[in-house]
Amino acid sequence: MDKLKPVFLFLFPFMFILATGCHNEKTKSVLEKHEARYPDIRKKYIYQSVIRLANVKGDPDFNKLIKDVRKITIYLPPSEDSTYQIKDVSNSIAADGFEQLMEVRTEGSGRISLWVKESKSSSQYMGFLDTESADIIFEIDGQLDLAYISALKMADQSTLMDLIK
Repeated sequence: MDKLKPVFLFLFPFMFILATGCHNEKTKSVLEKHEARYPDIRKKYIYQSVIRLANVKGDPDFNKLIKDVRKITIYLPPSEDSTYQIKDVSNSIAADGFEQLMEVRTEGSGRISLWVKESKSSSQYMGFLDTESADIIFEIDGQLDLAYISALKMADQSTLMDLIK
């Protein structure tokens, strides 16, 4: 033990400098920056039981797709802000580490896009609904089974939209 003491005393300052120098402040995500820019943004939470209501045709693949989704957080525009835009989020999401999974046009010439950010332990999903009447961001808490992603075509989007308004 006495032989290790001089080695420890010699290495301690270097370990301290290394430990404090490697401390990096967590950068804000693009969504956190967006929320800071629009503090009056409204959030709604849709849980799996409600998401299942969009499966009006009883498609088993849709249920498999959302099996591990706990909830979806919907970020609705501030009610009094006519300047609200989601472009700052949608244009910066790739720089935040997200990759686009899909983008589809809705019947009313809107656009829905779904993005994923992969990590070793899980995936983070985020998406956008961009229509003439509303710009909505949504974040999925849980996992999607991407083998069944085509089941989204069978979902009744109008039912979900009625629930979040």
